[in-house]
Amino acid sequence: MTSKKRVVLITGAESGIGKSTSKIFLDNGYKVICTYLKNNNNKNTKDIEYHRIDITKNKDWENLALYIKKKFKKIDVLVNSAGVRLSGNLETTSMSDWSYHLNNNVTGTFLACKYILPFLKKAKNSSIINVASINSIRGAKNMLAYATSKSAVISFTASLALDLTKNKIRVNAVAPGAIETPMLASFKKDLSLKEYQKRMRENHPIGRVGKPKEVANVIYFLASESASFMTGLTIPVDGGRSIR
Repeated sequence: MTSKKRVVLITGAESGIGKSTSKIFLDNGYKVICTYLKNNNNKNTKDIEYHRIDITKNKDWENLALYIKKKFKKIDVLVNSAGVRLSGNLETTSMSDWSYHLNNNVTGTFLACKYILPFLKKAKNSSIINVASINSIRGAKNMLAYATSKSAVISFTASLALDLTKNKIRVNAVAPGAIETPMLASFKKDLSLKEYQKRMRENHPIGRVGKPKEVANVIYFLASESASFMTGLTIPVDGGRSIR
C-alpha cells in the first residue's frame, strides 16, 4: 500500500544539515527515510528510520530502492545532503582526494536521483533538493576539489530540472556558507583559532556562521508548495558571503 503521508528521503542525515532537515520534515508530518555511512546514534521510530548505505555504490542504492518499493511505493521529496570535504590546493590534492570528492559529492547525488526517480514519479508535486556550497559559486582557498565538485552539483541541478519538468518534478539546490557542522569542525582544524575567527568574520557580513536549522528551513521551503514556481535554482544560505 502506498504511504498516505508524504515521504522524504534524506541522505547524510546522521548529523549537521541532514539531521536538522530530517527533524523539520518529521515535525511537519512526513515519513522520513534517512541514510548514513558510518556512525549513527539516532533511533528508528514509527515515522523516521535510518539505513546505512554508501551513496557511491550502485548495489546499496538497488537494495534501498527495493525496500522503498515494498514499504512506501513512492517518495515525495529527495534531499541530497550527504557530502565530504578535504582541504587541498592543486599541489597538495592527490588523485585519490580528487576522486573522493567527485565520487561522493557528484556521483552520490547522481545515483540518488537515478534510483529514487521512479518513486518521485509516483508522487504528486514531488521535488529534489541538492546541497551544494557557496564555495561552488565564490571559490575558496585550499579547497579546490571540494569547490569543483560542488560546482558540478549546481550544473547538475539546473540540467536535471529541465529534464524533469515533463514529470512535474522540481529540482533546486541550496548553497550554504559556513555552518556549524562536523564538516566545519574538520575545516577548523586546518587553521589556528585566530585565523579561523578572522576568516569567518570577513567572509560572512551577517557576523557569524550559520546553524544547520537555518539551512534546513530553506530546504523545507523549496520542497513545499510555497516554492511551486521555483525550479533549477541554487539558493545561497550564506550569511551574505555571496555578496561580498
